[in-house]
Amino acid sequence: MRSGLLAFLNIAEDLELAGLSWQPEIGDEISNKQHKELISVLVDPEGMSPCQLRSTYLWLPTVEQMILQFEARQAILFHAGLELSEASIAYKTVIQSPLGSIERKAETLRLAMGKALRDLLLGDEGNSYH
Repeated sequence: MRSGLLAFLNIAEDLELAGLSWQPEIGDEISNKQHKELISVLVDPEGMSPCQLRSTYLWLPTVEQMILQFEARQAILFHAGLELSEASIAYKTVIQSPLGSIERKAETLRLAMGKALRDLLLGDEGNSYH
């Protein structure tokens, strides 16, 4: 499993623990909670209720779904993109929220946005805000 995907699985778990509520929909990317390497797209809920789906699968939100979560929390996506410097190359996400500014860098845009959303959900994490 690629390191970026493994890192995003960890962020997705953090998002769930931080209270991100998943309303299962056909087309959502998911990972089996018992066997994390089993990643798929929800095509058929197989008669499971939303509660059963949430207990069986971990939601892996897309960049677009995370943007919707920012908006739902009155946060503005100020910047999302590649940052190049002499020292490093990284994707950077900056959001402005009622609590302040959150800036996160990672090896993929999805990871950077996931980290920023996690920090937004956790609210007052000491060094998350500038």
